[in-house]
Amino acid sequence: MLSTEEQTTLNDLRWHWDDAYLIDCRQGSWVAAPKGDPFAIITRDSAADLRMAIRDDYAKRAGQRTAGGCSS
Repeated sequence: MLSTEEQTTLNDLRWHWDDAYLIDCRQGSWVAAPKGDPFAIITRDSAADLRMAIRDDYAKRAGQRTAGGCSS
């Protein structure tokens, strides 16, 4: 069971990143999976580290999102 602080942090992460990631905290590990690539699991030992990893992953995937666009 998560502490009140952990649950608040989890809710905050989900609120900010819910459109792009599935986020959870399981057995002391913070976990995120990009919705477009659910097998690319990101795990960290703290919420702060997971937040940074999500930001990095999202930025890295930004090029992939725009590179695949159609041209007219």
